[in-house]
Amino acid sequence: MKLKQYEVVTQPEFLKEPLQDILKRYKTIKKWAYILHDKDKDASPHYDIYLNFGDTGVESSEVAKWFGLQESQIEKVHGRAQDMLLYLIHGNDSRRHKYQYSPDEVIANFDFKSELAKAKILGNFDKYSYAQQLKFIKTLPKDEQVRAYKQLKDHWKLHCEYLTLNPDRSIEVMFITGKAGSGKTYYAKKFLENIDYDYCISSSSNDPFQDYLGQRAIILDDMLDTAFDLPDILKILDNNTSSSVRSRFANKVFNGNMIVLTSSVPLNFWYKEYRYNSIDTLDQLYRRISVYVEVKEQEINVYDGIGKDGKPFGVPKKYHNEVYNLKKKIPSKTNISSLFDKFCSPLDEIQSENRTIQQTFDISDEELFGSKK
Repeated sequence: MKLKQYEVVTQPEFLKEPLQDILKRYKTIKKWAYILHDKDKDASPHYDIYLNFGDTGVESSEVAKWFGLQESQIEKVHGRAQDMLLYLIHGNDSRRHKYQYSPDEVIANFDFKSELAKAKILGNFDKYSYAQQLKFIKTLPKDEQVRAYKQLKDHWKLHCEYLTLNPDRSIEVMFITGKAGSGKTYYAKKFLENIDYDYCISSSSNDPFQDYLGQRAIILDDMLDTAFDLPDILKILDNNTSSSVRSRFANKVFNGNMIVLTSSVPLNFWYKEYRYNSIDTLDQLYRRISVYVEVKEQEINVYDGIGKDGKPFGVPKKYHNEVYNLKKKIPSKTNISSLFDKFCSPLDEIQSENRTIQQTFDISDEELFGSKK
């Protein structure tokens, strides 16, 4: 076989010469890394070696000759290159039961620890959102960021396509209502932060999913029923089936765990034109709401569900609204008008000066300001 990367497994005594001498001799090997697995209880000490030839494929028989080994000892790398790097230290989930080697035990001709960090994060959408992975890329050295970004975009595109083929999902929907300034968005953010969900806040009602980058949650802020047609909002909030959401630049798939809607309009006033429609009732919308929250001036009421009339049912659990007291503590804002004094002359001072000139020299308004036409 002719491949661009291989895994070589051999016991030290089978090598015809020191390992590093072989690795450094062949310039065709662009990247190499190896570790001596000598602490495994179920195997004798052996080298695990990773070889990467860049864009050039090399015959496995040729690689075997370099090391003086049998071709059967030259194996195809299964999975991603990152999976192989994790395997060197038994960092894969499937190897957690084996001895966990330190990254310091790996010898490589590249920054193994940096590559290892990327292997654990980039493309791992089970643990990290696209947005979190973008932030991680920002921490990498400048010369690695573009390559890592392209890699992430490919992973993300593939992941989204996979989601469309496997539409099953499980999400929760929270509806928060209250007057403007009562603290709806404040509590939406605080709730998500306390359950360790990263989130994005919708940019506008015209394109709410424009800024969504795979976060665990999205806050559809100050949302009105006019933002989506009823069939669309039902698809978006479907707790069990995922579907793409229209967005200005590209349709997106929400693959998070929670959607929070905040609105100054209570839910029972949404889509009133459907209320008496025997074909499309609002029951489907109400059933999708897991938690209903009313934020009032000094208290918060949390309900477990919605009735068929669109109103919350049951006895709410009440909480103190700390936003009420926070408003009192907000420091006075900068006196914007006073800043104009630094570069503008107050009109009343100019008018006063003009009056003084008029009185002193007995000049009419027309002579001072010009004829009024």
